[in-house]
Order: sequence, then structure tokens, then C-alpha cells
Amino acid sequence: MKILFADPDRDLVWSFRELLQKEGNDVTVAYDGAQVIRKAFTEKYDQVIMSSSLPRVNGREIVKMLNEEKCPVIILMSHKVNSDILLDGVLANSHLSFPFFPDELINLTAEVAQKAASSELLSYEDLSVDIGSFLLCGDIRVTNEEINILKSLAERQQFDQKKAEPYIGSLNNKLERLKKKTRIRYVMKEGYRLVTDNE
Repeated sequence: MKILFADPDRDLVWSFRELLQKEGNDVTVAYDGAQVIRKAFTEKYDQVIMSSSLPRVNGREIVKMLNEEKCPVIILMSHKVNSDILLDGVLANSHLSFPFFPDELINLTAEVAQKAASSELLSYEDLSVDIGSFLLCGDIRVTNEEINILKSLAERQQFDQKKAEPYIGSLNNKLERLKKKTRIRYVMKEGYRLVTDNE
């Protein structure tokens, strides 16, 4: 996989470059937003991994440009994911908060790449998720984690409900904006479930 990795911390960049290359990836590095834009539009990358605080160009603008190019983006953040990030109209495919184990980044890059290459359409009642496009009902972008939660709920599979809470709040907000009858609700003794308005 061809990856562009960007962060202003040169030591961190070279550490993660080495880590990703050991997994067989071809890794190019950048240290600011202007370099990301220049490199991403000079060459084709399978994935961009970038800090949420790159200098020179606003990260939101970079993600917007990469979304238009259909290039998957993973954002590395110094704080936990919150609903404001997940409800942003310009959304990365996934976010990873420091501190994390190296294997978490390796696994996430593989998972995001697998989804981006997928032609699977996840359907449940009045919901659909085009997994390869990271689109809910063809209209609103969702993250890798939100897709995992919807899939687990549709298939009645177990998942970490505590970690899922910010994503569930975001998904319900998106479903409301789409005027869908299906919502995610907490059911006593069962946990979170997909329910429709008539339940």
C-alpha cells in the first residue's frame, strides 16, 4: 500500500515510517499541510495518515480535498474523538487518539483500506451503507468505526458499548437529519439496538 504520512514532529514521522514500511508499505512523509497537498496531488496514494494539527494549511481543508479525490484519510489526534468531529460535514475515514499501540495503527490502516476497496452494501430496514464510499444512505459520510457499529447492530453482534457511545450519538444525529425511522436505542438487559419508530 502506498501511504503518505504527515506530522510536524520529525522523530515521530520517521518512527512511524519505519513501522509502516516493515509491514510492506511504501511510505512518503510530509511535515506540514502544504507538503501534503503538493504530494497528494502529484502522486496517487492509497491512504493518507496525518496529524490533526499540521501547520500552514487547515487540516479540514486537506481532508475535504482528499475526500474529493476519494483518498482514505486517518487522522491522528491528541484528544479523544467527540461528536463535533463526527458530525463535521468534512470527515476523515477514521481517527486514532494518542497514546496508542503501534499495532492499533497497523490494524486500522488495513481495516480502512479493506473497506475502501469493498463493494459491499450494508442494509437494514430503511438504512443503507455503501462501505467502499463510507456513505450512509448515499448522502452522509460515516467513519470506519460508525460502519463497524452499524454492522454489529444489524447482525446482533457484541461490541464495546462504552467506546461506541460518541459514535452512537453521532449516528443518531445523522439518522435524524436523513429523516430515517430507524434509530439506535439502549434497551434494558439487551444494550444498544437498532429500532424503528413503531417499536
